[in-house]
Amino acid sequence: MGGFRLRLRVASVAAFMGLAVTTGASADVVLGSFDFNSLQFGDSLIQSDGGTFAGSNWLNTTNVDPGASGYLTGANFETGIGNIGNLSNPVYTILYNTAIQNGAGYDLGVVTSQFSVGDTITLAVSTDGGATFSADQDFGPGLAVDTGVASSYFYNGGIGGSANLFVTSIDLSSFGIAANASINAVRITGVPELDLNRVAGFAVGAVPEPSSLALAGVATAFGLIFARRRRAAV
Repeated sequence: MGGFRLRLRVASVAAFMGLAVTTGASADVVLGSFDFNSLQFGDSLIQSDGGTFAGSNWLNTTNVDPGASGYLTGANFETGIGNIGNLSNPVYTILYNTAIQNGAGYDLGVVTSQFSVGDTITLAVSTDGGATFSADQDFGPGLAVDTGVASSYFYNGGIGGSANLFVTSIDLSSFGIAANASINAVRITGVPELDLNRVAGFAVGAVPEPSSLALAGVATAFGLIFARRRRAAV
């Protein structure tokens, strides 16, 4: 099996403190300057390949396979799936018990790991629990905003390292979702080596209007200096 290389970044104490989870039934989950609704994280996951890819490409802050129920669900950023699009292009359908409403500005964020900032995310949304989906839309690497928060992950039970987390913000209006209407499922994949942690709804009023945050994303993209990890074919 090929090697797996991570770029390590020294993170300040303040950066680590940017990740916080408050308590309570409607608690928010804060990631840097991004504020997520804890009730609008994925509750269940459908994998197009039945879990074959994720079973050997999982990410976790502890050296344990989180399993299908934990790869992309739960109100935290501790787990994920690495290298989506490299050798395989599985599609993941995430279902939400609490619907995500199309409000003013951005409505949900796609959280990816540091090494994914050169990747394109392909996303579709559903208003009927995944029975039907909108057309796919691509969200390029220039939209990923560095949260300044680092987390250490193990990859497939082996090598681990520190990675900064990025957020790509999504406005449901871009999918034709009417104002105040809601979605309850997303379908996601990416290329060429997407490291996906979560897709979750923002707390109401927590994220700037699309125009201002898009400019921040472009500025971040131009300032990035990063190394990519590659997995060789078996």
